[in-house]
Amino acid sequence: MAALLPFLLTLFSRAEKTPFDLKQLKLPEGFHIAAFAQVDGPRMMFFSPGGTLLVSESGEGKVEALPDAKHTGKAERAVTVLEGLNEPHGLAFFEGKLYVAENDKVRRYDWDEANLRATNPKAIANLPGSGGHSTRSLVFRGNKMYVSAGSSCNVCIEKDPRRAAVMEFNPDGSGQRIFAKGLRNAVGLAVNPKTDTVWVTVNGRDWLGDDLPPEVIVDLGKNGGDGGWPYCYGDRVPDPNFTKPGDNRCQSVIPPKVQMQAHSAPLGLAFYEGTMFPPEYRNNVFVALHGSWNRNVPTGYKVVRVKLDEQRQPQGGAEDFITGWLAPGEMKKGRWMGRPVGIVFGGDGSMYLSDDSGGVIYRVTYQK
Repeated sequence: MAALLPFLLTLFSRAEKTPFDLKQLKLPEGFHIAAFAQVDGPRMMFFSPGGTLLVSESGEGKVEALPDAKHTGKAERAVTVLEGLNEPHGLAFFEGKLYVAENDKVRRYDWDEANLRATNPKAIANLPGSGGHSTRSLVFRGNKMYVSAGSSCNVCIEKDPRRAAVMEFNPDGSGQRIFAKGLRNAVGLAVNPKTDTVWVTVNGRDWLGDDLPPEVIVDLGKNGGDGGWPYCYGDRVPDPNFTKPGDNRCQSVIPPKVQMQAHSAPLGLAFYEGTMFPPEYRNNVFVALHGSWNRNVPTGYKVVRVKLDEQRQPQGGAEDFITGWLAPGEMKKGRWMGRPVGIVFGGDGSMYLSDDSGGVIYRVTYQK
């Protein structure tokens, strides 16, 4: 037992330690935020069939499991599920199998919940690797798998049609087709439970100034389509660098559901289906804004929400939900305390939020 004590203390400190005072984060009244686990560069998360949180660590090439079997609100330990991967990012489970989207491929694994092990890797889909935007996200809708790949550039006409697109596959990797194109960098993918359609966050191009183009959330519908990039941005606005007067191609592209401040870098998004949060928050989609890098006054670095109506259509624009990762006194210096990435909701309705800069996974709860 004595030999285990240092190990247990290390695990405890990993969950408790944060790079800054969480009191600096601002949430609506009644909401509380705490550190669930300390993780190296956490990105996207997904719950296993048995309720264990898994997280991808792209820079570390790892996937870790963070069990909380006693439901204490803190990860009891960190288990390395996979390592030596090529920028793992998107995670999903489908019919008991674990799917991991790497930079250049999707691999499927057998999953052992009792031992938190992933075995028998099988590469089922090849993806465009390297260059430009390198993260690959995935989501399942019905019996189809959707995988996004960002552009190879800031703004250009891609030679590989799989770039700046969302691809559709059968669960075994067969039947690949371009589901939606013209999406410069669709990082967050989620299925709207009411409309059964794939929604994506899209990061717009750079170098059009501090306020152009707006970041957008797009509903790809049942059949996908064209998001317009590089010819259009925002709500079907022609980019003069790629269109000429009289060019009407932007009129036929998919319009955004929501527009947000340019250079906010929206990443993860998730629809709230739980009951822990008050009714006002239950019919919402939440979005993690990673934050700007090339804006005169930094923006983003927060979590926002968009209210939806009974048909799960937006009612107005994005509203702040969690702020404080960018301290007011640090704005002109371009410093931040954290950068939100992924969002998932637990079975009890609590929110789990990853921060790859702070190296933290937070848990957000509500209690009057």
